[in-house]
Amino acid sequence: MFSEPSRIADAINNPRFHSGDRVILAKGPYKYTRGIFLALKQDVKWAAIRESNGVANSHPVDWLRSDSDESRADATIGRKAIQ
Repeated sequence: MFSEPSRIADAINNPRFHSGDRVILAKGPYKYTRGIFLALKQDVKWAAIRESNGVANSHPVDWLRSDSDESRADATIGRKAIQ
């Protein structure tokens, strides 16, 4: 089943990720898997990423987070604040 037209338009006009962005799976059975964002699938709720092992797989976009240096720094600062 494909996404509704309004979600497709929003995903295309305001993408959360761009081809080549470093991402990490923040949810699901493959949590903490790192990869490179390739593209949205035909169902824009799903994305193709090239995982760190070189294999291209599809995962729900909602499971993805940016794996930039800034996001890792923010996570480290957040852990220190909790301690």
